[in-house]
Amino acid sequence: TVKQNGDYPGRPATLAINGSPINVTGQDLRPGSTCAATIKSTNPWLQIDLKAVYLVSRVRVIIYGSTGQNVNVHVGNSVMNNGLYNHKCGSPPYDGSTNRKAIWRDVSCSCPVWGKYIVFQRIVTNGFL
Repeated sequence: TVKQNGDYPGRPATLAINGSPINVTGQDLRPGSTCAATIKSTNPWLQIDLKAVYLVSRVRVIIYGSTGQNVNVHVGNSVMNNGLYNHKCGSPPYDGSTNRKAIWRDVSCSCPVWGKYIVFQRIVTNGFL
């Protein structure tokens, strides 16, 4: 299951794990596409419950535009503070792009982490994830 701090209209958290294997690399991800988005807020987050504990060494995520800037990925077993107290695995590389084209990014954990929850948080005063 998945939840986020608030759903952008038409972009519920469930779209983050819709199971679709489509390759959206390079596609425009404006409204009507199949990706989740939060409401505009301070430090928006999205939490994925893997339903079991796994050893996580890498997280692969699709980002677009500036929403990939200042994103932290947390992995662990706690739900305290929506999982944000869990180990910070890393951050996806950000190339300064502001276009709305989808880009795959890998976040490699410096050391593998056991966890049931993966949480993405964007550190921003007033923005989207």
